[in-house]
Amino acid sequence: MNKIGILIALTLYGSINFYLFKRSWQALPPNTLLHIVFAVLFILSSVSFFIAMALGNQLPLSLVAVLENIGAYWVIGLLYFIFAAMFIDIIRVSNHFFKFYPDWVYSNYPQVKFIALLTVIGLFTVFSLIGNYRFRHPAVSQVNIDMPKGTGPAGTLTIALATDVHLGNVIRKNRLKKYVKLLNSQNADIILFGGDLLDHSIRAVEAQNMNEDLRLLKARYGVYGIFGNHEYYGNGAMAADFYARSGIKLLRDTAVNIDNRFILAGRDDVSQHRRKPLSEILESISGNLPKILLDHNPAKMDDALKNNIGLQLSGHTHNGQIFPINLIVKGIYQLPYGYKQTGNTHYYVSSGLGLWAAPVRIGTKSEIVRIQISLQ
Repeated sequence: MNKIGILIALTLYGSINFYLFKRSWQALPPNTLLHIVFAVLFILSSVSFFIAMALGNQLPLSLVAVLENIGAYWVIGLLYFIFAAMFIDIIRVSNHFFKFYPDWVYSNYPQVKFIALLTVIGLFTVFSLIGNYRFRHPAVSQVNIDMPKGTGPAGTLTIALATDVHLGNVIRKNRLKKYVKLLNSQNADIILFGGDLLDHSIRAVEAQNMNEDLRLLKARYGVYGIFGNHEYYGNGAMAADFYARSGIKLLRDTAVNIDNRFILAGRDDVSQHRRKPLSEILESISGNLPKILLDHNPAKMDDALKNNIGLQLSGHTHNGQIFPINLIVKGIYQLPYGYKQTGNTHYYVSSGLGLWAAPVRIGTKSEIVRIQISLQ
């Protein structure tokens, strides 16, 4: 994002926070101590994510984790708080013209405003608890497809796919241990990571020795992965080294022949202007074998069709992560989530195992994908 884009985003963020602060302040009862506590908590919540990003390499990791988690919940909550505030203001303005409030509202208006504020906070708390439960209990989505075997042997190939894990200060080592256990329980022939395995802080990942847990992943053909956009938010070279020490074979605009059964290709993220055309990546591999492609962002789906890819696996979208962002994502991407077949090319876009910002799923799910391919 360029400087003008950053300035616009910060201005919008600040304006929304100011509007919410003002409306919430007006709803508080006339209590000086309560106003002071509210102001401190509001300001801390609204700036904590930026403090964590700006000073993440200087502050103690435990403090960075706390700040990042507070800020993450605030970013998610901001969306619902602004909707609630706008809805309440629409009702208030409508009443100004049509006078439909009952008499008891006029008689107890300060108390009604405070109850409305507590109701909004309470509802968000309930939604967050439900959303956190959905995040902490990822689904195993089963996909069964048929693909021509080419010159390879017939049989069944099982893939365990995980995208958008976002390891770091929010998704920590204890969560990763559960993910490793879940992936290993699929008894897959190959385990694939579809990008954004890391969030942004390689420091947090290294401090928790997460590579040790990833090395416990077991599959017949090993573990392969690609970069998403988040690997580049930190340090790409350090991320690549982490993949290697974790036992993950990194595919960056590379294709490999797996046991003369299938071709596995991995593209660099679409954000990288030097990434190779898919046709060039496949030139180095000869033979008529089924082709499976890892491409983090599903924005270039036609490339797979034009290059006779049998199966493309992507992530990035998180399926919007929370309602109503999932509806917006649906309007942006040809396939924001799930399975689709076009011609002889199969596609699956995962909603992701982890997530960005707060560990909350509202209207979406966390998942790993178990893909069973019948090679005929």
